[in-house]
Amino acid sequence: MKENTITRLAVQKKNPNRVNIYLNGIFSFGLYRDTAAWLETGQVLSDEKIKELLEKDQQAEVYRKALDYISFKPRTTQETRQKLQQAGYEEFLIDKTIAELTNNGLLNDEYYAEQWVEERLRLKPRSKRVLVYELQKKGISENLIQSAVEDIDDFQSAYEIAENRLYRYEGLSKFDFRNKLGNYLAGKGYSYDVISVITQQLWEEINKSTK
Repeated sequence: MKENTITRLAVQKKNPNRVNIYLNGIFSFGLYRDTAAWLETGQVLSDEKIKELLEKDQQAEVYRKALDYISFKPRTTQETRQKLQQAGYEEFLIDKTIAELTNNGLLNDEYYAEQWVEERLRLKPRSKRVLVYELQKKGISENLIQSAVEDIDDFQSAYEIAENRLYRYEGLSKFDFRNKLGNYLAGKGYSYDVISVITQQLWEEINKSTK
């Protein structure tokens, strides 16, 4: 019998996506079905070919791991890379996976940043400064961050979220009104200048409407 001759191909019982490869009558290794698609019994594999198949199989494993991670919710390139590094994969396999995901449009930091800002402003408004910090932590590049936040007006967003809470401050003195609303806006990351203008503006609007 020739060296490294495939004598059997068997789909794994516990994982039908993988195939067991038997060489010379002995189980040798497992491969994903896609990787093993062109193998057949009687085929002779060189040591080089076996190494190539195993590397391709590992690459497929890394890619599947990444796909599973980003399918749960959108991720940045840095988050995906860190997840694969934590799993212990070699850096060259991670690099190839990141490149493939990017080329396929499955990783797109520019789109991620735009969507992150849009969702935060809609559901959990924060100041531009906070949004920049959050995106920096996620590994988004500075030019993409600045592009994503360039249209944000802190005065406008602070006014809108403060206006929606005015019912909480009915009947308060001016001092208490500005203090409580100011603390709320400060917790959202707005600057003193923004808070001062917005609290004064809303206080005047409230009192004008009650006269």
